[in-house]
Amino acid sequence: MRSVQFGGIMLVLGVAGCVARPNLGGPLPVRNNHPAQLTVMHLDPADASVLSKAQTAWRTDLSYSSLFLFGNDAQRSSWVMDGELLRVALDAKVGLGNGLQLGVQLAAAHTSGGFLDNFVVDYHNAFGLPDQDRSASVNDRYRIEASQGGLPVWSVERSSAEWLDLPIHLTWQLREPGENRFGVAVRGGIELPLGDQNDGYGNGQVDASIGALLDYRSRGIGWSGHLQHTFAGTPDQARRRGFHFEDVTSLGLGVELPLTESLHVLVQVELETSTLRRLGPKVASREQLLLWVGSRYQATPEWSMEMGLGEDLRGLASPDFTVWFGVTWKPGVGGS
Repeated sequence: MRSVQFGGIMLVLGVAGCVARPNLGGPLPVRNNHPAQLTVMHLDPADASVLSKAQTAWRTDLSYSSLFLFGNDAQRSSWVMDGELLRVALDAKVGLGNGLQLGVQLAAAHTSGGFLDNFVVDYHNAFGLPDQDRSASVNDRYRIEASQGGLPVWSVERSSAEWLDLPIHLTWQLREPGENRFGVAVRGGIELPLGDQNDGYGNGQVDASIGALLDYRSRGIGWSGHLQHTFAGTPDQARRRGFHFEDVTSLGLGVELPLTESLHVLVQVELETSTLRRLGPKVASREQLLLWVGSRYQATPEWSMEMGLGEDLRGLASPDFTVWFGVTWKPGVGGS
């Protein structure tokens, strides 16, 4: 099996190397849909390139996650996460010149008991993955709640539509990426408390985040990495019970492999610390590691479409399964 996998990787790398001077677009701008992590600002994966002065880029995307995780400890603290979450976002960026780029993202969420439980059980069985006792539970239920010492400290109310907090970020390119050279950028920003903290869709505070981007391109293949730290706020509901959300640090790595000039394959991983690590149960406190496999199709110079599938690499930590779709428009690129 390992020899077959190795052969497949070498075949993809060989095909990628045959594409002359591909237009690399960077990693998929995906994030963890864990409900508690969504209350903390996240700088989405990106390469070190920035838009030129007055150039804009617009993206709309949606992600749908199956959530299922239970755990408790001897101090009567528990974490319950059962349901499904749809996140829809509109992302806008503009180049400011001198290597600077400003971005903002407006996002909303829909939560429900969902419909994917049977599919996820079959999916895990087919690939020999642990289902965390999902097959023994009642399908399509909804409950997201953190308790400490037997008392609820934070929860997410079921809702058809809720705004999430509003991130605004600035990227400063220190070194432009190019063939056989490292591109470097730093970025930071704040997240405004637009989401309803009483229903669990925000933290009611202004988060601040800082990070760095690294980008390397060689033989038609793009490599990217990012590191970031967010100073997280704590919702009033949790603070009144003496519980505090922890800061979140994340690290991501990705590779972009062109199969043709217009079709690229992307593989990336991201590790992030849990904002609920003070809660007690291991299912809430352990770091979360997600693998993303996806593709990007460049329909025209201005329009591209992306898709990705996310799976937790560390059991009993992250959402079971996430599907992500995105469409990006860069007006004026074709004319230039």
